[in-house]
Formats: sequence, C-alpha cells, structure tokens
Amino acid sequence: MAMETVNAIELPPDYYLANFLSLVEFVAGRYWQLLSETEQEFYTRFKAAPADAQKLYVRLLSRKGPLFRHGKLDYAEIGCLRTAAAALSRAGLLAVNPQAEVQQLLGLFSKAELLTRCTSPADRKPLRALGREQLELALQQYLPGDELCARLLRGETVYQLSRGDAFTTFQLCYFGNLRQSLTDYVLRDLGLQRYEHYSLEQRYLLFQSRAQIDRHLHYYRCHEQLPDVLLQDAAALLAFYAGLPHRDAADKTLTRRLERLILALARQLERLGALAEADRLYAECRQPPARERRARIALKRDGPAAALAVCRHILAEPGTEQEHHFALQFGHRLAARQQLDWPAPARYRPPEDVVTLGREHHRVELAAAQYLSCHCDCFYVENTLFNGVLGLFIWDIVFADRPGVFFNPFQSAPADFYQPEFVAARQPLLQRRLQELCEPRFGAIVKSTFQRKRGIANPLVAWQHLSEELLELALRHIPLSHWRCVFRRQLADLRHHCSGLPDLIAFPASGGYELVEVKGPGDRLQKNQLRWMHYFARHHISHRVLMVEWADSA
Repeated sequence: MAMETVNAIELPPDYYLANFLSLVEFVAGRYWQLLSETEQEFYTRFKAAPADAQKLYVRLLSRKGPLFRHGKLDYAEIGCLRTAAAALSRAGLLAVNPQAEVQQLLGLFSKAELLTRCTSPADRKPLRALGREQLELALQQYLPGDELCARLLRGETVYQLSRGDAFTTFQLCYFGNLRQSLTDYVLRDLGLQRYEHYSLEQRYLLFQSRAQIDRHLHYYRCHEQLPDVLLQDAAALLAFYAGLPHRDAADKTLTRRLERLILALARQLERLGALAEADRLYAECRQPPARERRARIALKRDGPAAALAVCRHILAEPGTEQEHHFALQFGHRLAARQQLDWPAPARYRPPEDVVTLGREHHRVELAAAQYLSCHCDCFYVENTLFNGVLGLFIWDIVFADRPGVFFNPFQSAPADFYQPEFVAARQPLLQRRLQELCEPRFGAIVKSTFQRKRGIANPLVAWQHLSEELLELALRHIPLSHWRCVFRRQLADLRHHCSGLPDLIAFPASGGYELVEVKGPGDRLQKNQLRWMHYFARHHISHRVLMVEWADSA
C-alpha cells in the first residue's frame, strides 16, 4: 500500500524549496523578535535571492559538506549553477573557493582523482596499492600543503555554505528539536504519513524567550559531544556536566532532555567507580532509574541500612510502578539478610497450559493463534488492541490545545505524552471521559473516531493492526468494567503500561474473551508482562500463558 501511494504521487521538481520556505516563513512569522540579528539577516537575504539561488542553497544544505565541488553538482531544475552560485555569493550565503584545510579538500576527490591530480606517472604505481587513509597521508608528505591544495583545485570551483548555523535555529524553533528535518515534509507529501490538526498559535509554542532558545541549542551541542565524552575519564565527565546549560523548571521539555543526558553521565561514572559523583548526578534526576541506581550505590558505599533508607524513600514518594516494585523486592532481599522486617512483595503465578505445535510459522505467536483459531476467533494483538481503543476513546484529549506541547505540524503526539504531566494537566478532561465509558456512549465514540481519523498518526493507534472486525468483536465481548480497569492502569504510566500486554485475544463461541500470552521453548514472562497478569487476576480478567513446544524438538 505504501509503495502504491509513493508511485501515485509525483512531487514537483522544486518541492524542497517550497518546504524550506514553509519552514523559515513559519519561524519568521512567529519568532521574529526572538531571532538574533544574524538569523534575521539570513532570512532576509535568502528571501531576496533569485529562485535558482534559493534552490541551490537548499540543495547544498541537504548534502554532506562543508565543501562542494561544482563539477559534482547536477540539478536539472536549476537553470545555471554558476549564476545561482554567484547570486548566493553576493548575498553572503555562499563562499566560492574559500580557504580550506588540506584534509577537507582531499575528501572531495576519489582515490583515482587524487593519484591523477597530485602525482606524476612515475610516482603513481607504488601509491596505487595504498588504502585511502594511507594515500592521503602519503600525499601530504609528498607535497607541501600549498602545492597540494593548488593541484587539487586546478580547474575546479569549490563552494562552502555560509550561515548554516542560522538555519539550525530555524529548524529548532520549527520542530522543537533537531531530530526532525525537512524529510518530514516529504513523507507527508508522499502520503506516507498523516498528522492531526492542532493549534500552533504563538501562545502555545515551545519557545517564549531568546534565552530559552539558546539553552536548547546549547543542549544539542552537548548531546552531539556525548558519545565521545562517555569514552573519557571521570574528571572529563564531570567537567562536561559542569558545562551543561542551566535548567529552567518552567521548561519541562529541556528538563527532560537534560535529565536523559545526565543519567547517561551518571551511569558511566558509576561504571568507572566514581560512586559519590554518580550519586550526586542521580540525585538531580526524577526520571527512572535514578532512584534505583541510588539504592544500589548506597549499598556499595554505605551498606544495607543506607540502601534500605533509599528504598523506604521510594515507597513513601509517588513514582512509577516499576520503581515501587524494585523498592519492595530489593528492600526485601536486603532486609532478609539483616533479619529485619520488610513487607514481602506479592507473588503471582498465572494459569499456564502447554501445547505441542508444528513449525508452520516462524513466529511462535502466529502458530499459537492458528491453533486457537480452530476453536474460536483469535487475533494476534499484543499491545495494539487496548492501546488502540484507548487512543480512539481519548483522541480529542490527546490533541487538545495546551501550551508548549505542539511545536510543528508533524507531531504524532504532544511533547509531554509519555510524561506524568500529560495526565496531570488533563485530569478533568480524562476524568469526564472515563465517566462516559458506558453503553452506548463508549462504543459510539470509539467507532466514530475510527472512521473519521483512520490513517492519522496517533501514539497509541497502530492502524495496520486494528481492523473493523477486531474492533467490533472487542467492543461486543469485553465488559465495560474491564476496559475501564485497563485504561486506568495505562493512563497511570503511559510510557511503561502501554507495553507488556498479552500477545493474543480469543473470543470463544460461548461468549466472553480471553487474553493469552505465548511463550516458546526457553522463553519466560518479562516483569512488565507478569505485572499485567497480576493486575488481570485482581480484576477478574481472563488470562493465561500458553507454553509452546515444537513437535520436532526431539
């Protein structure tokens, strides 16, 4: 289906320029007062440049640079490349034959070109056997730097874009991140992705001050350096940490991003044995697994009593269900060693059946689904059924207008969707909607949304796995009380409780339904799956584990 869509839609030759203009005009229209003088000048100069010059700039911006050979550029929709380049040069957006380092110039040429341009026929033969890196080193020893550059550039024109950093700010202001790019436009234009419409008014946008923009830009510079920093010693990690941007409690998006970065630093410090320093960084993070790591560090540094104190703190303060389970289990093991009282964590063993099947399917879940289909309607759903119905039921709440959660037209979810504040900020709306979980209101909302929104991106709805047949059976056979129970647990922690649901749902001819988790030889229940099943048992939701053995295993 996706390939048919791609083949049916032909983008105009200058589609990329239209998308680029859409982005920069959006930012200029909403953030002009927050842009620096350099960024404003970039926009003004770009807009004043001829259309072909604009096209060349955007084309080069999408290529790997920083230098580009004129002879390697071929864009049929641009009339004259040299004329376009000259116009960009006059606008201060392109440097022609700029001063460049030898290493950068060497990278513009193939191995064969380097040999032809920089060596004589007599010297060429022994150099052919060298690898690329060795050849570049040999050439730099063979010729002085100025002469090597002169030979490389003989008969060539080289370009270098100017003010690319200015566009980075536009990209950040538009998307709210530097992960997304103009590719999102293309996916939309090809029909591969559709997005909900939501408000992008100034008062709802992410950035409200220049200082906030600068902090996010600073964060992304640090994020880019992180992989190299993590390879260094503890002193370098702490110096890097000290240079992170200042956190503003009001900017929850930046806080989340910084905490993920700080958690990575803390974990590496822990591996390096810098436990006190790691603990100090973990203490600044509210995101899991910061408190779990602090408990483990406390055990190593100060013994069981200190670790138990951290576990008590986790149990006393609200957090995720995973943190709560960790504190109960870790604390119970430590307390048992010290012969101290500690509540034993609840244990549950779900109902389990064993079945022997042939290997008609590569996936054990599909083999089990085929086996169960002999006796009832059975679907392989995993997390998609309950997630999808929840997404349909609260669709309008997911995409409701909120400050600082929608930055651009290419979001499948608000920025805070997987954070505790998503539910907290929309509590009245969600509470009222759950009160509507009654017949016939519930089914009407779900079916209507399914028809109206089909194919539009939603973080909970996997359209390819949610058919009308499955939806009809689920709404008919699953009691309202069960939907309500599952939804309440999912909404308590959308990041973690939207996974771990059973693989299959079966609808027996006699009525009702059953959730079935399938496990192949040697496989066992994960912790989040077991927590779901324990929850099902407490709420009388039919479930079991089907252990599959292969008929040819002997």
